[in-house]
Amino acid sequence: MRKHSVMVGDRVLYYAAQLSHAQRFARARQAEGIQAYVVPDPTPQRTRTARINPLTSKPYNKPQTGRQAAKRKA
Repeated sequence: MRKHSVMVGDRVLYYAAQLSHAQRFARARQAEGIQAYVVPDPTPQRTRTARINPLTSKPYNKPQTGRQAAKRKA
């Protein structure tokens, strides 16, 4: 799991798995007058492997969402 940090000086205030949550927390602290800043986690993101259907030995199909699903129904 990723650990993005919200720092004040050299002290950690908050860890977040998502960068947007850390940025939001830091902005809230800055609005309170605290000099908080975000340090993104430098580790690379994990690559996701395809889930294999055990019956067909092929990857599962991606679910149809949004406009693509509406086009298929029409």
